[in-house]
Amino acid sequence: MPVVELICVGTELLETHVNTHERYIGRLLRDHGLSLGRSITVPDDKAALTAAVRESLSRCDVLLTSGGLGPTFDDVTRESVAAALNRKLVYKASLFAEIERKLSRHRMAVPERNKQQAFLIQRAAVLANAVGSAPGQLLSRARRGRTPQTIALLPGPYDELSPIFERQVLPRLRRTYAAGLHVRTAVFRLFGIAESVADEKLAPITRAPQSGTSFTILAGSGQVDFHATVVARARGEADARIGAIRRRVLAAVGEHVFGAEEDTLESVLGKALLKRGWTLAVAESCTGGGLGQRLTEVAGSSRYFLGGVIAYDNAIKARLLGVPQRTLRADGAVSAQCARAMAQGVRRATGATLGLAITGIAGPGGGCARKPVGLVYVALAGPERAGHHEIELRLGTGRGAIRQRAVSAALGLALRRVFIRFYSRMTTA
Repeated sequence: MPVVELICVGTELLETHVNTHERYIGRLLRDHGLSLGRSITVPDDKAALTAAVRESLSRCDVLLTSGGLGPTFDDVTRESVAAALNRKLVYKASLFAEIERKLSRHRMAVPERNKQQAFLIQRAAVLANAVGSAPGQLLSRARRGRTPQTIALLPGPYDELSPIFERQVLPRLRRTYAAGLHVRTAVFRLFGIAESVADEKLAPITRAPQSGTSFTILAGSGQVDFHATVVARARGEADARIGAIRRRVLAAVGEHVFGAEEDTLESVLGKALLKRGWTLAVAESCTGGGLGQRLTEVAGSSRYFLGGVIAYDNAIKARLLGVPQRTLRADGAVSAQCARAMAQGVRRATGATLGLAITGIAGPGGGCARKPVGLVYVALAGPERAGHHEIELRLGTGRGAIRQRAVSAALGLALRRVFIRFYSRMTTA
């Protein structure tokens, strides 16, 4: 298996910005029979970047860099890679003319500083950038008795990097390093099971892998994702092996599998609502609109999601949702009784088929021995077929984590209690 490494360049990635390139590039490489073996982030420092490039080139077959190709003082990727390769930078007047034409179409002035974007590493090919002004660069180094070493310099912004990588770089990598390989990937999205429990149940599968098979398990936002990838020389072999893995996974944890690939709790719930012609409304306290946000992240959610009430104050719970004052006095706003009344109230107020409610203590203050931080109640109110359901959750500490887990729990309750049959029972794959 060829070794692919990624160097992400940018001080901001170490201080203020979230780096999303690793996941994007890693997934695409996986889908084409390659894998990202290592990824590091380096600040905008020429010495540090030159050293990192030299180290990667000493062990990898493919080196990808992202960022540092702009026209400003801190864009040092070209110079650093050239230094690591002991190659010169060559100015291309035609390349600068193209940059000038591109910027002039947007009526932008072209400072002299932009000329640095027209310098190519000796013997590099241009990776045309249709979106921005920074062209990428592609180099190949011959190696005795081995496949050539490939180096690709990619711009940092995702909307510039992605078309260059997918259309110009990835096809070349596939031809050079993964020709004839057939890749099959199965992704299982699990809910209602801890990562450690899922790992234990899946151990007979993951701890005796075949050659050309890899697994990944990770948890986040109240759910667990399990990935299986098979690489084989024959299409039939790849299909058979991923099919066998899929059957074993569903046998082990099928009751917790709700979707696959890009499915989310909210998207699967939306499909199920549409299939039944049902609508949904939400009532939220401690999550402050997070449940409604998750539901409306799905395109087309207006066909089944009617809206919601953020009832943070008890007076709003009583006035807009009809939560009885006696419930608020006797049981409190954080109680199964209040959650049930909120779900019933929002269903009644909106005319939705289902009402889904969350109330709890997200912290860091407001808890006590009887009702600690992390105590959350979720309730579902629906027609006779759906019934009324409440669950009590103890979600630990950390305000953000509590709110995220509460939202996922609410979506999971709707799936598990109303629609019963999860993905594993709805598919014959």
